[in-house]
Amino acid sequence: MGKVPIAIAREASRGEMRNDHQVEYLRAEEPRGRVIALWGDLSELGRAVAEHPRREQQLLAAMKPLAEVNETALEAVMSLAVRPVAPDNVFEKHPTARYAWAFEQLRSRTGRHLDLGIGDGTFLSALADRTALQVVGADPHPAYLASCPGDRPLVRVGEELPFADASFDSVTMLDVLEHTRDERSTLAQVHRVLRPGGLLVLTVPAQHVFSFLDPDNAKLRMPRLHRTVYAARFGREVYRQRFEDSSDGLRGDMAWERDEHTNYRPAELLEMLGQAGFQPQSRDGANLFWRFLQIPALLAPQRARVLFDLPLRVDGSLFRSANLFLTAVRG
Repeated sequence: MGKVPIAIAREASRGEMRNDHQVEYLRAEEPRGRVIALWGDLSELGRAVAEHPRREQQLLAAMKPLAEVNETALEAVMSLAVRPVAPDNVFEKHPTARYAWAFEQLRSRTGRHLDLGIGDGTFLSALADRTALQVVGADPHPAYLASCPGDRPLVRVGEELPFADASFDSVTMLDVLEHTRDERSTLAQVHRVLRPGGLLVLTVPAQHVFSFLDPDNAKLRMPRLHRTVYAARFGREVYRQRFEDSSDGLRGDMAWERDEHTNYRPAELLEMLGQAGFQPQSRDGANLFWRFLQIPALLAPQRARVLFDLPLRVDGSLFRSANLFLTAVRG
């Protein structure tokens, strides 16, 4: 039309949009001289309007002619844009059943996503690389953050989440809640940073017949045996850093104050979610005998761990008792 408009993006961080597609669009167009963008401070609007005739003429004079539109190609691109194809589930054959389940809940979603408790970064990386989500990772463990592969937005967190209210469209906590100092406080923080109607994808170990084999409770109930076995496998210094040095507030990857790696009963977890302001949507689970496989897999040399993958996948597909999976929305 021969015009260069003045434009102001609505931003997700201000609660004006679900994501930052307007910001991204203006940042792409501004360097091309096709728009005059204002950012944040609207007091500049009057000056921009006053200077617009001169500025527009400068931009139009420097603008390269637009290419002719290939209508067939445009139709194909727009068809893909409005009918996106969800990616394949990259965790379909992964031995950890919660990854495949959680990815299934999220793979067709958009918006800002918080992966709270990133572990080794496997799940975070898959979401960032294979979905349309804008993923932020957060963890209290500095070593996990340092070892996360790729150039990811990562934040070290404590009891309080350093994010604005209603700043995320979805949150994952995959076997994280049982590691926190106070589950109810953590759920309240997650509720705060989720937008109304936002999705929480949550997995925890479930109370079942083999819960007594939980290896994360060994360091609390049998500390000498745990120290002997762990130090023999990984070294005394690694043991000291992870389980004796409390400077990071963690014993291993659990809050130092915590006295149990909880295996939850479904009713108590659902009650806890309801009290935090969440409305449960779906429930699933996996595994039964996985502790018999998980413990030797943890202690085995890296190359030998693959031997446990198939049995773990079979156990995850046949049984639903050892792990509890839930989705809930913020009310």
